[in-house]
Amino acid sequence: MKSASPLGIRAAFFGVGIVCLLEFIPKLPAMTQQSATYAPNPAAVPTDRLNEAWSAARHKAVVKAVQSHADSQLLLIGDSIFNNYEKAKPPNENFLATWKEFYEPRKALNLGFSGDTTANVLWRIDHGEVDGLHPKVAMLLIGTNNTGDHYNQTAEQTEVGIDAIIADLEQRLPETKVLLLGILPSDISESKTTRDRAIDQHLAACYGENPRVTYLDVNSIFFKSGVLNAAIFYDQRLPQPSKPLHPDTVGQRLIAEAIEPTLAKLMGEPPRVPLGSMTDINTATIPVPQLEHDSYDWYARHHAELQLQKLLKPSVILIGDSITHFWNGPPVSARVSGPAAWQRVFGDCAVLNMGFGWDRTQNVLWRLRQGEFEELSPQWVILEIGTNNLTGTENARANTPEEIVEGIDSIRHEIYSRSPGSRIVLMGIFPRGREPNDPLRAPIQNTNHLLARRFVGDRSVVFLDIGARFLAADGSLPAAIMPDGTHPSDAGYQIWADALTRAGVQP
Repeated sequence: MKSASPLGIRAAFFGVGIVCLLEFIPKLPAMTQQSATYAPNPAAVPTDRLNEAWSAARHKAVVKAVQSHADSQLLLIGDSIFNNYEKAKPPNENFLATWKEFYEPRKALNLGFSGDTTANVLWRIDHGEVDGLHPKVAMLLIGTNNTGDHYNQTAEQTEVGIDAIIADLEQRLPETKVLLLGILPSDISESKTTRDRAIDQHLAACYGENPRVTYLDVNSIFFKSGVLNAAIFYDQRLPQPSKPLHPDTVGQRLIAEAIEPTLAKLMGEPPRVPLGSMTDINTATIPVPQLEHDSYDWYARHHAELQLQKLLKPSVILIGDSITHFWNGPPVSARVSGPAAWQRVFGDCAVLNMGFGWDRTQNVLWRLRQGEFEELSPQWVILEIGTNNLTGTENARANTPEEIVEGIDSIRHEIYSRSPGSRIVLMGIFPRGREPNDPLRAPIQNTNHLLARRFVGDRSVVFLDIGARFLAADGSLPAAIMPDGTHPSDAGYQIWADALTRAGVQP
């Protein structure tokens, strides 16, 4: 085991990793003049497992593979979740097929070791497992063993360990992009789940907007109606059953599909499987940043939102896509389509407009988890989102009405958890297309029907479906109301404003 600095953190950290590491220095126990010793953080001290024969043999084999595959373009660095890709044991642990489809064609190397913690990964990186390589992407999934019963490390300790790995990778692989995955959910204990969630929140905050590190949280794929889906973990089907921790054949495939759009973008290549065919995972609930380029700077608007919420104490917050974005209000938009309607319903009260053109539910989830609704407690939250989920592009597939409802419910949960006293007005998706037979009319109607059913008994939500008020008697969408068939004019926004007033929105 290598020696550690007084803070339990190696001295030679560079890049973004050091920024996140420094965040924790105030949290660490202070060293007094009377105390010359300090217990190092075990999660950040490189530690080998050479006393375990299988681990020593695997390390030797990995180093040999690294030396003979200098052209590797993808590294999978982690614990048993990645190590499992070498298994071909149907029906529960048949992972090799997923490896061959998603990773082998990318000249991938598997640096997953069952049972590893952050400390073990640090040691392996220091001892030849990335030497001489120049991969496009290094995918990192680590930390679940740190917070498990054996090591029982804190969230803060584990966070520093993960930050240390990233800092080390930045130094050793300066041209490589890191795809950092959040710790996967488990059912080991409530304490572990709490720590893992705290770690994921830290990783999202530290690496949300980083040119070298992309953070991705795919945990939503493991839940059904808010409950962990134990059926896609194999632990309970082992000869000695245990609580869910390791995804089974189906679960591991879901992980690969959830990762694929982001991984393909980082690799600079088309997805290994067409986005439209990966329908086993609900992309509407996986938080991701900007997907589509539009006529404004998405990240600049995000930063403007963060600055504004430090200055405003809004009584109303609007969250949505371009329909919300183009209405009015701060932050100022280059396109404003409904100033008179805005003034009529909101007057001079403090209102924050968190609408972003081209956003889908997954983009809103990302923004919320990146601080756009921190320490705010508005009286009203008006949520208008989902129409862009119905449209597929090369960056994201179209979602089904059922998937969109799950995405919207995830947003509702995020809002409620931050401000349980706020009243949420959920808007049904507005009609699109000039004629009644427009292809988007039916899925919009279906989505709104499902939303009405989902929230009928939810006292925190007022569901407003005002789509019919935009339409003419023959079902057509007048150009005077929505000139482009999607975005309201001031007259269209007036319909929305009147509906909000009738619903009781009185800032």
